[in-house]
Amino acid sequence: MTNTAATSEAKTAAEPPRIVWNDEKRRFETEDHEAFIEYKMRNNGKVMDLVHTYVPSTKRGLGLASHLCVAAFEHASSHSISVIPSCSYVSDTFLPRNPSWKPLVYSEELKSSI
Repeated sequence: MTNTAATSEAKTAAEPPRIVWNDEKRRFETEDHEAFIEYKMRNNGKVMDLVHTYVPSTKRGLGLASHLCVAAFEHASSHSISVIPSCSYVSDTFLPRNPSWKPLVYSEELKSSI
């Protein structure tokens, strides 16, 4: 039994969850649709406002919220979109732990160029 548990733990650690972009619902979500990060597009599609992150209690502590944020920030980066971290998880937890994403955060100084 211990061998099986160790194998499944290693598999989980080695394979990050697959996050999919659901444009229709304006969110990035796990394949089972249970965990997600919602966004609203602003400034004619040039700014993505991350408004809400949700992970069901049965899946908390697995790093899903962070994976959701990474998917959203990677999408923003590849589409030259700035991000507004309205969700408290994004602003208070994810960005302080992942400062490399901070250059994508929308700032007032950028307004004149948008």
